[in-house]
Amino acid sequence: MNELLAETTARLGVTGAQLAMVVDGELTEAVTGVANAELGTPVTPDTLFQIGSTTKLHTAALVLGLADAGLVGLDRPVLDHLPELRIPGGEAITPRHLLSMTSGLDNGPYADTGRGDDCVARYAELLAEIPLAFAPGTGFGYSNASTTVSGLLVERITGLTWDDVLQQRLAGPAGLAHTVSLPEELPYHRLAVGHDVGGGVVRPWGFSRGLGPGGSTLCSTAADLARFGQVMLEYGAAADGTRVLSREAVETMQTPHVEVEARWFAEQWCAGPYRKVWDGVAVYGHGGTNLGGSSTLVWIPERNATMAVTVNTPSQGYPFADVVFAAVCAEMLGLTVPVRSAPEPGLSVDAALYTGVYETHDTRYEVRERADGIAVTALSGGESLTCDLFPLGGHRFWPADDRLGGMHRWDVAFVLGADGRAVRFLNGAFAARRSADSAGFSG
Repeated sequence: MNELLAETTARLGVTGAQLAMVVDGELTEAVTGVANAELGTPVTPDTLFQIGSTTKLHTAALVLGLADAGLVGLDRPVLDHLPELRIPGGEAITPRHLLSMTSGLDNGPYADTGRGDDCVARYAELLAEIPLAFAPGTGFGYSNASTTVSGLLVERITGLTWDDVLQQRLAGPAGLAHTVSLPEELPYHRLAVGHDVGGGVVRPWGFSRGLGPGGSTLCSTAADLARFGQVMLEYGAAADGTRVLSREAVETMQTPHVEVEARWFAEQWCAGPYRKVWDGVAVYGHGGTNLGGSSTLVWIPERNATMAVTVNTPSQGYPFADVVFAAVCAEMLGLTVPVRSAPEPGLSVDAALYTGVYETHDTRYEVRERADGIAVTALSGGESLTCDLFPLGGHRFWPADDRLGGMHRWDVAFVLGADGRAVRFLNGAFAARRSADSAGFSG
């Protein structure tokens, strides 16, 4: 596996990486590259990487653990637990909606709300004026804001910070000794910093403790991620037999709640992880990317296996995971991982179904008709990107430029309303609502 990692990092321009697997209870690890190119420090099995949104699995486990204890009602309104919360549709949103990405909450701003212990609550206050992408429980829309509200729920019920609850109720009991979220803990560990594809170190290190529950702060190793996946395989028990979650909680985490229209990102979403099917076998997991790193964790109950990768070149994290998982699954698990195929030639597009303007809090998408199909222009932060969309059928498209989805290699999709025209645009994961600016939009 070391050779596989070395070849893949060289091909994709990744500076350093880890791979860990637990199959039938046995841990196997591999590493390659350097953790910090400026210092020349090598990656070791216990080097910490920023894991990004894979953190959402940890937050989901915390919520479900509180449900185990009878402290959270998954189907009660969130406002029953957080009466001070001011979010659109708050009276209809439940913790189950938050975990399954069906709350309708916009992805939210990438805002820094300080380093204080009130930072998660201060972030939640920013959501008060942001419209919902759809009515709660009626669709799918991946949302960092949704998971941050879950983190606030954890804080309010326990009276502790999300960081402390993570250690006391999950990392500690599960034996995740290399899983930390606070910067003052990092000097006691080996640490990887972010790099660009050219190998240059990326600065700054992080951006917001307030978004910690969704993935802005947590650092871990591939081995710790694989151990966390093993808790799922063992229906809530850590490797030493310590009970972390109930069997019912794990079953809830693995129960599909909604279909995902952009199928390459995920086929279904459960209460925390996605669900995909590889070669007829169900796979659960999550990936994530932030300023300094990227990770992907999957577990495969039918093979009694869990796999995790970490890299410190964030833009290449998802392509890296695709290559490594495909090779490992073929060699060790007897599974063929799906690969992206080219759009089928000759598929027609009824552009009138899709043309218009779609918006999230920080991005505007303008979908226009072109000579033989449609194209989208994404405008965000003063920058714009225009690319053609190639039809896949079923209101799904491949973007001509993977930068549209942040180099995650996602497809995009439209959700049609009662009148037969699109009411939402999904850029892989993130749902954009149809804007009033669409009225009279010429395309």
